[in-house]
Amino acid sequence: MSKSQDDWGLTEDELDRLEDAISDGILPKSEALSNRENIKRGLLTVGELIDIWSNDDDDDEY
Repeated sequence: MSKSQDDWGLTEDELDRLEDAISDGILPKSEALSNRENIKRGLLTVGELIDIWSNDDDDDEY
């Protein structure tokens, strides 16, 4: 993604985690980019975004 820390408002660890999730195929890059403002404003964390996309759909407990 090669965005600087200032662009996203993330720590280096958070940015690494986001980039790893994208490169591992857990999170589509388009989703990360479309949620950039939510992350930047603190409305969504990197962990929450990754959890949404890595959620196992097989456990249909509602």
